[in-house]
Amino acid sequence: MTVRSRLPSRSPWFAVLGPIVAVLFVVGFGRHLLVDWPTIATDPAFFQHTGWYVLEGGVPYVDVWDVNPPVPFGIAAALAALSGGNMLVLHGLGATLTTLVAAASVPLVGWIARRVTGDDAAAIAAGLTMLVVPELFLLSPEGVRAQFYALFFGVLALALALRDRPFLAGALAALSAGSWQSGAVFALLVVGMAYQRTGGKDALSAVAGGAVVTGAVVLAFAATGGLVPMVVQTVVAPLTAGSSYTLAERVYTILLVFGYGTVLLPVALYGWARAVVRDFRAQWWVPAGGVLLTVQVLFVDLDGSTDALLWLAFVALGVAVAVDRGFGRRSATADRRDRDATRTNRTPWAAVAVVAVVGLLVLSGLVWHFGSPAPQSTLRTMQAEAETDEDLPISPGDADVPSMQTIYWEQAKPETCHYRLSWNEVRWIAITDDRLNRRQCDAWPSRIDRG
Repeated sequence: MTVRSRLPSRSPWFAVLGPIVAVLFVVGFGRHLLVDWPTIATDPAFFQHTGWYVLEGGVPYVDVWDVNPPVPFGIAAALAALSGGNMLVLHGLGATLTTLVAAASVPLVGWIARRVTGDDAAAIAAGLTMLVVPELFLLSPEGVRAQFYALFFGVLALALALRDRPFLAGALAALSAGSWQSGAVFALLVVGMAYQRTGGKDALSAVAGGAVVTGAVVLAFAATGGLVPMVVQTVVAPLTAGSSYTLAERVYTILLVFGYGTVLLPVALYGWARAVVRDFRAQWWVPAGGVLLTVQVLFVDLDGSTDALLWLAFVALGVAVAVDRGFGRRSATADRRDRDATRTNRTPWAAVAVVAVVGLLVLSGLVWHFGSPAPQSTLRTMQAEAETDEDLPISPGDADVPSMQTIYWEQAKPETCHYRLSWNEVRWIAITDDRLNRRQCDAWPSRIDRG
Protein backbone atom coordinates (compact mmCIF):
# COMPACT_ATOMS: atom_id res chain seq x y z
CA MET A 1 0.00 0.00 0.00
CA THR A 2 1.27 3.43 -0.83
CA VAL A 3 2.28 5.39 2.23
CA ARG A 4 0.58 8.78 2.46
CA SER A 5 1.55 11.78 4.49
CA ARG A 6 -0.56 12.21 7.59
CA LEU A 7 -0.10 15.95 7.49
CA PRO A 8 -2.89 17.54 5.42
CA SER A 9 -1.09 20.89 5.52
CA ARG A 10 1.45 19.50 3.03
CA SER A 11 -1.27 19.11 0.41
CA PRO A 12 -2.18 21.86 -2.07
CA TRP A 13 -5.90 21.36 -1.44
CA PHE A 14 -5.45 22.11 2.28
CA ALA A 15 -3.37 25.19 1.54
CA VAL A 16 -6.40 26.59 -0.30
CA LEU A 17 -9.25 25.25 1.85
CA GLY A 18 -7.66 25.67 5.29
CA PRO A 19 -7.45 29.49 5.29
CA ILE A 20 -10.99 29.79 3.95
CA VAL A 21 -12.33 27.59 6.74
CA ALA A 22 -10.31 29.46 9.36
CA VAL A 23 -11.54 32.88 8.19
CA LEU A 24 -15.21 31.91 8.02
CA PHE A 25 -15.28 30.22 11.42
CA VAL A 26 -13.31 33.00 13.09
CA VAL A 27 -15.68 35.56 11.58
CA GLY A 28 -18.70 33.48 12.62
CA PHE A 29 -17.38 33.18 16.17
CA GLY A 30 -16.47 36.87 16.33
CA ARG A 31 -19.88 37.89 15.05
CA HIS A 32 -21.54 35.80 17.76
CA LEU A 33 -19.41 37.43 20.46
CA LEU A 34 -20.12 40.94 19.17
CA VAL A 35 -23.82 40.57 18.38
CA ASP A 36 -25.31 37.81 20.54
CA TRP A 37 -23.01 37.05 23.47
CA PRO A 38 -23.90 35.99 26.13
CA THR A 39 -27.38 35.21 24.81
CA ILE A 40 -27.89 31.47 24.65
CA ALA A 41 -30.26 29.60 22.32
CA THR A 42 -32.68 27.03 23.69
CA ASP A 43 -30.91 23.88 22.43
CA PRO A 44 -27.41 24.78 23.70
CA ALA A 45 -28.95 25.94 26.99
CA PHE A 46 -30.66 22.57 27.34
CA PHE A 47 -27.60 20.44 26.57
CA GLN A 48 -25.26 22.52 28.71
CA HIS A 49 -27.71 22.71 31.61
CA THR A 50 -28.15 18.94 31.49
CA GLY A 51 -24.37 18.52 31.55
CA TRP A 52 -24.21 20.69 34.67
CA TYR A 53 -27.22 18.85 36.14
CA VAL A 54 -25.41 15.51 35.75
CA LEU A 55 -22.64 16.78 38.03
CA GLU A 56 -25.32 17.76 40.54
CA GLY A 57 -26.75 14.24 40.59
CA GLY A 58 -29.29 14.49 37.76
CA VAL A 59 -29.73 11.49 35.47
CA PRO A 60 -30.54 12.09 31.78
CA TYR A 61 -33.82 10.45 30.69
CA VAL A 62 -34.86 10.06 34.35
CA ASP A 63 -34.70 13.64 35.62
CA VAL A 64 -34.62 15.10 32.10
CA TRP A 65 -36.78 13.94 29.20
CA ASP A 66 -35.19 14.13 25.74
CA VAL A 67 -35.05 12.29 22.44
CA ASN A 68 -31.34 12.89 21.83
CA PRO A 69 -28.76 10.14 22.52
CA PRO A 70 -26.44 10.63 25.53
CA VAL A 71 -23.06 11.62 24.05
CA PRO A 72 -23.80 15.41 23.94
CA PHE A 73 -24.81 15.26 27.61
CA GLY A 74 -21.50 13.58 28.42
CA ILE A 75 -19.57 16.23 26.51
CA ALA A 76 -21.50 19.00 28.26
CA ALA A 77 -20.87 17.34 31.64
CA ALA A 78 -17.12 17.29 30.95
CA LEU A 79 -17.23 20.97 30.03
CA ALA A 80 -19.29 21.73 33.14
CA ALA A 81 -16.61 20.08 35.26
CA LEU A 82 -13.96 22.25 33.61
CA SER A 83 -16.07 25.36 34.17
CA GLY A 84 -16.12 24.90 37.94
CA GLY A 85 -19.87 25.45 37.99
CA ASN A 86 -19.72 28.89 36.34
CA MET A 87 -22.44 28.89 33.68
CA LEU A 88 -20.89 31.75 31.71
CA VAL A 89 -17.60 29.88 31.52
CA LEU A 90 -19.52 26.72 30.57
CA HIS A 91 -21.22 28.64 27.79
CA GLY A 92 -17.87 29.89 26.53
CA LEU A 93 -16.38 26.40 26.59
CA GLY A 94 -19.40 24.94 24.79
CA ALA A 95 -19.28 27.62 22.10
CA THR A 96 -15.54 27.22 21.59
CA LEU A 97 -15.48 23.44 21.43
CA THR A 98 -18.49 23.20 19.14
CA THR A 99 -16.97 25.77 16.78
CA LEU A 100 -13.68 23.83 16.67
CA VAL A 101 -15.50 20.55 16.07
CA ALA A 102 -17.58 22.03 13.24
CA ALA A 103 -14.54 23.68 11.68
CA ALA A 104 -12.52 20.44 11.80
CA SER A 105 -15.31 18.60 10.00
CA VAL A 106 -14.77 20.62 6.82
CA PRO A 107 -11.12 19.69 6.11
CA LEU A 108 -11.94 16.13 7.16
CA VAL A 109 -14.51 15.98 4.36
CA GLY A 110 -11.91 17.50 2.04
CA TRP A 111 -9.35 14.88 3.06
CA ILE A 112 -11.87 12.09 2.43
CA ALA A 113 -12.65 13.56 -1.00
CA ARG A 114 -8.92 13.74 -1.79
CA ARG A 115 -8.49 10.14 -0.71
CA VAL A 116 -11.42 8.98 -2.82
CA THR A 117 -10.64 10.93 -5.99
CA GLY A 118 -6.91 11.60 -5.82
CA ASP A 119 -7.61 15.15 -6.95
CA ASP A 120 -6.96 18.45 -5.17
CA ALA A 121 -9.68 20.39 -7.00
CA ALA A 122 -12.27 17.80 -6.00
CA ALA A 123 -11.12 18.04 -2.36
CA ILE A 124 -11.43 21.82 -2.39
CA ALA A 125 -14.86 21.61 -4.03
CA ALA A 126 -16.03 19.16 -1.35
CA GLY A 127 -14.84 21.38 1.49
CA LEU A 128 -16.42 24.47 -0.02
CA THR A 129 -19.69 22.59 -0.52
CA MET A 130 -19.82 22.07 3.24
CA LEU A 131 -19.71 25.85 3.65
CA VAL A 132 -22.62 26.48 1.27
CA VAL A 133 -24.89 26.05 4.31
CA PRO A 134 -23.64 28.97 6.43
CA GLU A 135 -25.31 27.75 9.60
CA LEU A 136 -22.35 25.37 9.92
CA PHE A 137 -20.14 28.29 10.93
CA LEU A 138 -22.84 30.68 12.17
CA LEU A 139 -24.68 28.37 14.60
CA SER A 140 -21.74 26.36 15.96
CA PRO A 141 -20.60 29.33 18.14
CA GLU A 142 -23.95 29.20 19.96
CA GLY A 143 -22.87 26.18 21.99
CA VAL A 144 -23.38 22.43 22.22
CA ARG A 145 -25.71 20.96 19.61
CA ALA A 146 -25.96 17.24 18.91
CA GLN A 147 -25.68 17.39 15.11
CA PHE A 148 -22.28 19.11 15.05
CA TYR A 149 -20.75 16.31 17.10
CA ALA A 150 -22.49 13.61 15.08
CA LEU A 151 -21.00 15.17 11.94
CA PHE A 152 -17.48 15.40 13.36
CA PHE A 153 -17.38 11.89 14.80
CA GLY A 154 -18.97 10.49 11.64
CA VAL A 155 -16.59 11.98 9.08
CA LEU A 156 -13.62 11.18 11.34
CA ALA A 157 -14.84 7.57 11.41
CA LEU A 158 -14.90 7.52 7.59
CA ALA A 159 -11.39 8.96 7.47
CA LEU A 160 -10.12 6.29 9.86
CA ALA A 161 -11.85 3.57 7.85
CA LEU A 162 -10.05 4.81 4.73
CA ARG A 163 -6.77 4.61 6.65
CA ASP A 164 -7.59 1.01 7.60
CA ARG A 165 -8.11 1.73 11.30
CA PRO A 166 -11.33 -0.29 11.72
CA PHE A 167 -11.47 -0.46 15.54
CA LEU A 168 -11.11 3.30 15.97
CA ALA A 169 -13.46 3.90 13.04
CA GLY A 170 -16.12 1.74 14.68
CA ALA A 171 -15.67 3.53 18.00
CA LEU A 172 -16.00 6.98 16.39
CA ALA A 173 -19.03 5.86 14.38
CA ALA A 174 -20.67 4.72 17.62
CA LEU A 175 -19.97 8.15 19.10
CA SER A 176 -21.66 9.69 16.05
CA ALA A 177 -24.75 7.52 16.53
CA GLY A 178 -24.58 8.31 20.24
CA SER A 179 -24.68 12.01 19.44
CA TRP A 180 -27.64 11.90 17.06
CA GLN A 181 -29.61 8.90 15.80
CA SER A 182 -28.86 9.49 12.12
CA GLY A 183 -25.17 9.02 12.90
CA ALA A 184 -25.93 5.28 12.83
CA VAL A 185 -25.47 5.56 9.06
CA PHE A 186 -21.74 6.03 9.64
CA ALA A 187 -21.64 2.87 11.74
CA LEU A 188 -23.14 0.83 8.91
CA LEU A 189 -20.76 2.35 6.39
CA VAL A 190 -17.52 1.83 8.32
CA VAL A 191 -18.32 -1.84 8.93
CA GLY A 192 -19.02 -2.30 5.22
CA MET A 193 -15.90 -0.37 4.26
CA ALA A 194 -13.74 -2.45 6.59
CA TYR A 195 -15.11 -5.66 5.11
CA GLN A 196 -14.71 -4.44 1.52
CA ARG A 197 -11.17 -3.14 2.03
CA THR A 198 -9.55 -5.82 4.16
CA GLY A 199 -12.04 -8.59 4.87
CA GLY A 200 -14.15 -10.02 7.66
CA LYS A 201 -11.53 -9.72 10.40
CA ASP A 202 -11.42 -5.95 10.12
CA ALA A 203 -15.20 -5.76 9.84
CA LEU A 204 -15.39 -7.56 13.19
CA SER A 205 -12.80 -5.13 14.53
CA ALA A 206 -15.03 -2.21 13.50
CA VAL A 207 -17.99 -3.86 15.19
CA ALA A 208 -15.86 -4.39 18.30
CA GLY A 209 -14.89 -0.71 18.40
CA GLY A 210 -18.53 0.30 18.25
CA ALA A 211 -19.45 -2.32 20.83
CA VAL A 212 -16.92 -0.97 23.33
CA VAL A 213 -18.41 2.53 23.16
CA THR A 214 -21.99 1.26 23.17
CA GLY A 215 -21.30 -1.13 26.03
CA ALA A 216 -19.76 1.63 28.15
CA VAL A 217 -22.86 3.80 27.65
CA VAL A 218 -25.25 0.94 28.38
CA LEU A 219 -23.40 -0.01 31.57
CA ALA A 220 -23.33 3.60 32.76
CA PHE A 221 -27.07 4.04 32.34
CA ALA A 222 -27.86 0.59 33.70
CA ALA A 223 -25.94 1.52 36.85
CA THR A 224 -27.92 4.74 37.28
CA GLY A 225 -31.34 3.30 36.48
CA GLY A 226 -31.59 5.20 33.21
CA LEU A 227 -31.29 2.39 30.66
CA VAL A 228 -35.00 1.73 30.10
CA PRO A 229 -35.98 5.42 29.87
CA MET A 230 -33.01 6.04 27.53
CA VAL A 231 -34.28 3.36 25.14
CA VAL A 232 -37.84 4.65 25.40
CA GLN A 233 -36.92 8.28 24.77
CA THR A 234 -34.18 7.91 22.16
CA VAL A 235 -35.65 5.01 20.16
CA VAL A 236 -39.36 4.54 20.80
CA ALA A 237 -40.36 8.18 21.18
CA PRO A 238 -38.77 9.48 17.92
CA LEU A 239 -40.45 6.65 15.98
CA THR A 240 -43.89 7.28 17.47
CA ALA A 241 -43.92 10.98 18.29
CA GLY A 242 -41.77 12.41 15.51
CA SER A 243 -42.87 15.60 13.82
CA SER A 244 -45.71 15.31 11.36
CA TYR A 245 -44.95 16.54 7.87
CA THR A 246 -45.79 16.39 4.20
CA LEU A 247 -43.23 15.48 1.57
CA ALA A 248 -43.72 18.91 0.01
CA GLU A 249 -42.91 20.57 3.33
CA ARG A 250 -39.65 18.62 3.60
CA VAL A 251 -38.67 19.54 0.05
CA TYR A 252 -39.30 23.21 0.78
CA THR A 253 -37.22 22.89 3.95
CA ILE A 254 -34.32 21.45 1.95
CA LEU A 255 -34.54 24.35 -0.48
CA LEU A 256 -34.59 26.80 2.41
CA VAL A 257 -31.54 25.17 4.00
CA PHE A 258 -29.45 25.16 0.82
CA GLY A 259 -30.71 28.37 -0.75
CA TYR A 260 -28.83 29.13 -3.96
CA GLY A 261 -26.56 26.19 -3.14
CA THR A 262 -29.44 23.93 -4.18
CA VAL A 263 -27.86 23.89 -7.64
CA LEU A 264 -25.21 21.55 -6.20
CA LEU A 265 -27.76 18.86 -5.31
CA PRO A 266 -28.11 17.51 -8.88
CA VAL A 267 -24.32 17.67 -9.19
CA ALA A 268 -24.02 15.49 -6.08
CA LEU A 269 -26.66 13.11 -7.44
CA TYR A 270 -24.63 12.81 -10.63
CA GLY A 271 -21.52 12.10 -8.54
CA TRP A 272 -23.31 9.36 -6.60
CA ALA A 273 -24.49 7.79 -9.85
CA ARG A 274 -21.00 7.96 -11.36
CA ALA A 275 -19.58 6.27 -8.27
CA VAL A 276 -22.04 3.42 -8.75
CA VAL A 277 -21.41 3.04 -12.48
CA ARG A 278 -17.67 3.60 -12.71
CA ASP A 279 -16.12 2.45 -9.44
CA PHE A 280 -18.74 0.76 -7.30
CA ARG A 281 -16.32 -1.55 -5.50
CA ALA A 282 -14.24 1.27 -4.03
CA GLN A 283 -16.82 4.06 -3.78
CA TRP A 284 -20.10 2.29 -3.00
CA TRP A 285 -20.27 3.88 0.45
CA VAL A 286 -20.51 7.41 -0.99
CA PRO A 287 -23.87 6.89 -2.76
CA ALA A 288 -25.02 4.51 -0.01
CA GLY A 289 -24.51 7.17 2.66
CA GLY A 290 -26.08 9.78 0.39
CA VAL A 291 -29.20 7.71 -0.22
CA LEU A 292 -29.66 6.71 3.43
CA LEU A 293 -29.38 10.30 4.61
CA THR A 294 -31.64 11.49 1.79
CA VAL A 295 -34.28 9.22 3.30
CA GLN A 296 -33.58 10.85 6.66
CA VAL A 297 -34.12 14.42 5.45
CA LEU A 298 -37.15 13.54 3.33
CA PHE A 299 -39.02 11.14 5.59
CA VAL A 300 -37.56 11.02 9.11
CA ASP A 301 -36.23 14.27 10.55
CA LEU A 302 -35.58 17.70 9.07
CA ASP A 303 -36.63 20.51 11.36
CA GLY A 304 -33.88 22.92 10.33
CA SER A 305 -30.43 23.41 8.86
CA THR A 306 -28.53 21.45 11.54
CA ASP A 307 -30.60 18.34 10.76
CA ALA A 308 -29.17 18.39 7.22
CA LEU A 309 -25.48 18.49 8.20
CA LEU A 310 -24.79 14.75 7.93
CA TRP A 311 -26.47 14.66 4.54
CA LEU A 312 -24.45 17.71 3.55
CA ALA A 313 -21.22 15.73 4.02
CA PHE A 314 -22.33 13.18 1.42
CA VAL A 315 -23.58 15.91 -0.88
CA ALA A 316 -20.05 17.33 -0.68
CA LEU A 317 -18.49 13.95 -1.48
CA GLY A 318 -20.88 13.53 -4.41
CA VAL A 319 -19.80 16.93 -5.74
CA ALA A 320 -16.16 15.83 -5.38
CA VAL A 321 -16.75 12.67 -7.42
CA ALA A 322 -18.61 14.70 -10.06
CA VAL A 323 -15.76 17.21 -10.29
CA ASP A 324 -13.23 14.39 -10.53
CA ARG A 325 -15.15 12.55 -13.23
CA GLY A 326 -16.14 15.64 -15.15
CA PHE A 327 -12.76 17.38 -15.43
CA GLY A 328 -10.12 14.71 -15.20
CA ARG A 329 -9.28 11.21 -16.29
CA ARG A 330 -7.83 8.57 -14.07
CA SER A 331 -5.06 6.19 -15.02
CA ALA A 332 -4.89 2.71 -13.57
CA THR A 333 -2.74 2.06 -10.52
CA ALA A 334 -1.16 -1.05 -9.10
CA ASP A 335 -3.16 -0.80 -5.89
CA ARG A 336 -6.74 0.30 -6.65
CA ARG A 337 -7.85 -0.40 -3.10
CA ASP A 338 -5.70 2.42 -1.79
CA ARG A 339 -7.20 4.85 -4.35
CA ASP A 340 -3.81 6.53 -4.84
CA ALA A 341 -4.57 7.40 -8.46
CA THR A 342 -2.47 9.63 -10.69
CA ARG A 343 -4.06 12.53 -12.53
CA THR A 344 -3.63 13.11 -16.24
CA ASN A 345 -4.89 15.62 -18.77
CA ARG A 346 -6.58 17.94 -16.28
CA THR A 347 -7.33 21.37 -17.67
CA PRO A 348 -6.19 23.83 -14.96
CA TRP A 349 -8.66 26.52 -15.88
CA ALA A 350 -11.55 24.06 -15.64
CA ALA A 351 -10.59 23.06 -12.10
CA VAL A 352 -10.18 26.70 -11.09
CA ALA A 353 -13.56 27.51 -12.62
CA VAL A 354 -15.29 24.75 -10.66
CA VAL A 355 -13.74 25.85 -7.38
CA ALA A 356 -14.62 29.49 -8.13
CA VAL A 357 -18.27 28.61 -8.81
CA VAL A 358 -18.60 26.66 -5.58
CA GLY A 359 -16.84 29.50 -3.76
CA LEU A 360 -19.40 31.97 -5.09
CA LEU A 361 -22.15 29.70 -3.80
CA VAL A 362 -20.56 29.92 -0.34
CA LEU A 363 -20.87 33.70 -0.51
CA SER A 364 -24.41 33.38 -1.83
CA GLY A 365 -25.24 31.33 1.27
CA LEU A 366 -24.48 34.35 3.41
CA VAL A 367 -26.73 36.48 1.22
CA TRP A 368 -29.45 33.86 1.58
CA HIS A 369 -29.00 33.70 5.35
CA PHE A 370 -28.97 37.43 6.05
CA GLY A 371 -30.61 39.05 3.04
CA SER A 372 -34.10 37.49 3.05
CA PRO A 373 -34.32 37.44 -0.77
CA ALA A 374 -37.68 37.10 -2.49
CA PRO A 375 -37.26 33.36 -3.34
CA GLN A 376 -36.70 32.65 0.35
CA SER A 377 -39.92 34.41 1.34
CA THR A 378 -41.81 32.53 -1.36
CA LEU A 379 -40.47 29.20 -0.13
CA ARG A 380 -41.43 30.00 3.46
CA THR A 381 -44.97 30.74 2.34
CA MET A 382 -45.14 27.48 0.38
CA GLN A 383 -43.71 25.58 3.34
CA ALA A 384 -46.30 27.04 5.70
CA GLU A 385 -49.09 26.09 3.30
CA ALA A 386 -47.77 22.52 3.13
CA GLU A 387 -47.57 22.03 6.91
CA THR A 388 -49.73 19.36 8.45
CA ASP A 389 -52.05 20.72 11.11
CA GLU A 390 -51.90 18.99 14.50
CA ASP A 391 -54.67 18.95 17.04
CA LEU A 392 -52.90 18.22 20.30
CA PRO A 393 -54.70 18.48 23.64
CA ILE A 394 -51.70 20.23 25.23
CA SER A 395 -49.02 22.70 24.23
CA PRO A 396 -45.63 23.72 25.68
CA GLY A 397 -47.30 26.79 27.14
CA ASP A 398 -49.45 24.63 29.41
CA ALA A 399 -46.47 23.67 31.56
CA ASP A 400 -45.63 25.75 34.60
CA VAL A 401 -41.87 25.88 33.99
CA PRO A 402 -39.48 28.79 33.37
CA SER A 403 -37.80 29.35 30.03
CA MET A 404 -34.79 27.19 29.21
CA GLN A 405 -32.61 30.30 29.41
CA THR A 406 -33.82 31.07 32.94
CA ILE A 407 -33.24 27.49 34.02
CA TYR A 408 -29.72 27.63 32.60
CA TRP A 409 -28.52 30.91 34.07
CA GLU A 410 -30.14 30.32 37.46
CA GLN A 411 -28.77 26.76 37.66
CA ALA A 412 -32.21 25.46 38.48
CA LYS A 413 -32.99 21.87 39.34
CA PRO A 414 -36.51 21.61 37.90
CA GLU A 415 -39.16 19.77 39.87
CA THR A 416 -40.37 17.95 36.75
CA CYS A 417 -38.57 15.96 34.08
CA HIS A 418 -40.56 17.73 31.37
CA TYR A 419 -38.98 21.17 31.22
CA ARG A 420 -37.40 21.37 27.76
CA LEU A 421 -40.85 20.80 26.22
CA SER A 422 -39.99 20.39 22.57
CA TRP A 423 -42.87 19.54 20.29
CA ASN A 424 -41.68 15.92 20.12
CA GLU A 425 -41.93 15.84 23.90
CA VAL A 426 -45.42 17.33 23.90
CA ARG A 427 -46.59 14.80 21.29
CA TRP A 428 -45.17 12.00 23.40
CA ILE A 429 -47.01 13.24 26.47
CA ALA A 430 -50.23 13.43 24.48
CA ILE A 431 -50.06 9.95 22.92
CA THR A 432 -48.92 8.16 26.11
CA ASP A 433 -51.25 9.88 28.53
CA ASP A 434 -48.19 11.13 30.39
CA ARG A 435 -48.29 14.22 32.61
CA LEU A 436 -46.56 17.57 32.21
CA ASN A 437 -45.76 17.60 35.92
CA ARG A 438 -44.23 14.13 36.15
CA ARG A 439 -41.37 14.14 38.65
CA GLN A 440 -39.32 11.44 36.95
CA CYS A 441 -39.53 9.93 33.47
CA ASP A 442 -38.21 6.50 34.44
CA ALA A 443 -40.79 4.01 33.23
CA TRP A 444 -42.05 2.35 30.09
CA PRO A 445 -45.28 4.05 28.93
CA SER A 446 -48.46 2.27 29.92
CA ARG A 447 -49.96 2.92 26.49
CA ILE A 448 -49.15 4.52 23.15
CA ASP A 449 -52.05 5.80 21.09
CA ARG A 450 -50.39 5.57 17.69
CA GLY A 451 -47.22 4.16 16.24
